Amino acid sequence: MNEKASGFLGPKLFHLSNFQNALDLLAMRKTDGMRRVWVVVWGMLIFLIGGAGFVKAEKIGGLCLVSPPNKVDGKWVTPVKQLNAGWVAVMPYAFGQANSSSLRYNAPSQWWGEQFEGIQTIVQHAKSQGLKVMLKPMVWVQGSWAGGFDLESEVEWKKWEANYRTYTLAVAKIAVAEKVEMICLGTELKVAVRKRAKFFRSLIDELRGIYTGKLTYAANWDDYLIVNLWDKLDYIGIDAYFPLSPTESPTVQELKLAWIDPIRKISQVYKYYKKPILFTEFGYRSIDQCCWQQWLRENLPHDAYVNLQNQENAYKAFFESFWHQPWFAGVFFWQWYIHHPAAGGIKNSDFTPQNKPAANLVANWFGKQQSL
Repeated sequence: MNEKASGFLGPKLFHLSNFQNALDLLAMRKTDGMRRVWVVVWGMLIFLIGGAGFVKAEKIGGLCLVSPPNKVDGKWVTPVKQLNAGWVAVMPYAFGQANSSSLRYNAPSQWWGEQFEGIQTIVQHAKSQGLKVMLKPMVWVQGSWAGGFDLESEVEWKKWEANYRTYTLAVAKIAVAEKVEMICLGTELKVAVRKRAKFFRSLIDELRGIYTGKLTYAANWDDYLIVNLWDKLDYIGIDAYFPLSPTESPTVQELKLAWIDPIRKISQVYKYYKKPILFTEFGYRSIDQCCWQQWLRENLPHDAYVNLQNQENAYKAFFESFWHQPWFAGVFFWQWYIHHPAAGGIKNSDFTPQNKPAANLVANWFGKQQSL
């Protein structure tokens, strides 16, 4: 594993912004001819001396796979690669209940793709055909949201921690066996991470002892600023469903303007921790008002209020706002179905871009080589 997307901590002397400042200074002091000479000199210095400060790496272009209910073969990888995606997020599920410390996972009653056999097989499909993998163990709290999960007593929290540790380490065992490139050790556990930060920090240390790949955590869009784990992780992970515009059909320009404030805050977190930003989940339904409080619309029927242009505009605004940012490591789009021919389509308002105009836009941007 040689993923260097987290490695933009090179010598500050050769940072692009400093290079541009130097050119501006020279522009004030030199003739046009001398300016051209110094541009060449600076370029040669960066190439010959500053190579350690500039690590050329591709952005992470990833997709969040929907676990299949039944066993599948590896043909599902072909459409993923045709989209120019280089990564997939494979997501085991544990099931819990509000106010309960118990977790149930890898059960015969679960879908094949949620069980460890299915998870390992899907990882093998991906890796054997050149894709990189993030394992992202999820917790589904029945009748509630994982972010609001809470317990009343220390005893119950200790039981939950023991169960969650066992679950995570079991997933990590698959990651080690299959040489998975990244583990996301939790998703949107807003209350739990705030109240039990000591546990999660010790879990990170334990994972480091058995696993040599990259680690991240998927914070919700509204609490990534206060997560007390980033100093111990390789990426600052955000499930980035920021509400941008209540307009039914916002334009690309409107959305790019709406991104300005979130980008300012995200970049400040990067500057503080010096860790690259990764959108561990991100996407839009092809639906009216797709860029506003998406959690209120996620359960609408998949044929309701179809608006393909909205999804395409939202994706375009995202790429034009983020893909050039040096601190931005990449994205995992929510979501991608393994049975591609039957997924999405022009009459579908689900999150997936499959068989919709947005897919061509994603393929174009994922196919661009970007230097961090």
